[in-house]
Amino acid sequence: MKVMIYDSGLGLIPFLKSIIKKQKFHEYYLYMDDDVFPLGNKDKDFIVSHLKFILNYANKNFDVIILACNTISSFLSYLDLSKYKIKIYSIFEYNTKHIDEETTFLGTKGTLSNLEIENKIDCSILPFLIEKNDMKNIVSFINNLSINTKKAILGCTHFKLIDFIFKDLHKNIEFVSYEDELIENLSPGVSLSIKGNEKARRYLKEYLKLSNKILC
Repeated sequence: MKVMIYDSGLGLIPFLKSIIKKQKFHEYYLYMDDDVFPLGNKDKDFIVSHLKFILNYANKNFDVIILACNTISSFLSYLDLSKYKIKIYSIFEYNTKHIDEETTFLGTKGTLSNLEIENKIDCSILPFLIEKNDMKNIVSFINNLSINTKKAILGCTHFKLIDFIFKDLHKNIEFVSYEDELIENLSPGVSLSIKGNEKARRYLKEYLKLSNKILC
């Protein structure tokens, strides 16, 4: 099975970890879309247009697309999905079905624009800081968050890369995200192949040779 995983940046990595852990071995293509990063600050028309472009590309070349980006997947409701034969998995769908009154959603401006809930916090600056590995400002931003619920959903897959910082600075809050639940719905598969566009290949070449440390 040919599977494309889409994100505007390094948010693909939590999905790779889950794929290895759950042994969902297929032919994966990683699409790190740095040309539009950060996507969470773009306007609705741009995001919807780009979503159509991504789905049309995937529809021609793959059996499944995983929209690992909460922002772009939160705009799926603006499209007629019946025209696509490809199976579409949306991390936004998996995250939002776990929202209740005791949950705060942490996400980008674009994602939050599609959420009519009271407890949500705009963290649009964080994906940019994470891509830049700006730990000083990452820690400062997270430390100053005011979360008034028992649980918080990390509504951007970049945030999963630094979930240990959230947990360390806000010990009384349960931080969750549902990449594993999404990947669990894929069939098992028998052979793992990972390819990608230029940015993804650079990342894989530099880091995935240490897969025993990064993915396990």
